[in-house]
Amino acid sequence: MRASERLTWAAGLVDPAPGERVLEVGCGHGVLAALLAARLPDGVVVAVDRSPAMVAAATARNRAAIEAGRVAVLGGPLVAAELPERGFDVVVSFDVRAFWTPPGAEWDVVDRVLAPGGRVVVGFSVMAPDTADRVRAGLRAAAEPRGFAEHAVHRAGTEPLPAAAVELRRAPGG
Repeated sequence: MRASERLTWAAGLVDPAPGERVLEVGCGHGVLAALLAARLPDGVVVAVDRSPAMVAAATARNRAAIEAGRVAVLGGPLVAAELPERGFDVVVSFDVRAFWTPPGAEWDVVDRVLAPGGRVVVGFSVMAPDTADRVRAGLRAAAEPRGFAEHAVHRAGTEPLPAAAVELRRAPGG
């Protein structure tokens, strides 16, 4: 499987622990889901995408892992997906603008499905000098009202574009 530097970096950043349940939002062709599943032989990755073409591509790419019960691919918007309450230890996305642009309804779903002690990793391509600041401000505006706070910011000099990710966790008392 050919994977971009930024998605390979993102998979290493998420680095799921054995047995963790990972939700990838906006899975596209299923590359990150495949990379995460390869790091998680006894956990599960659930990948969601609203595009039927991307769902088909992700399903084809991850066929063996789907048949082994380690990956599931769901079609439709995140806000309509039937996902278990507190069913995920990690929620990850890469270049999914809905996480940092209003209205932020995706955060209501994250709030519902993230297990206690879980984390959210929102990755993005750094396309301009102010990208990271804009994304972080948008994340704060969308996530903080739902009880999430920035835990760490990660950066990588990937090609062809640098990448960054913000890791969020529930705020104390959130």
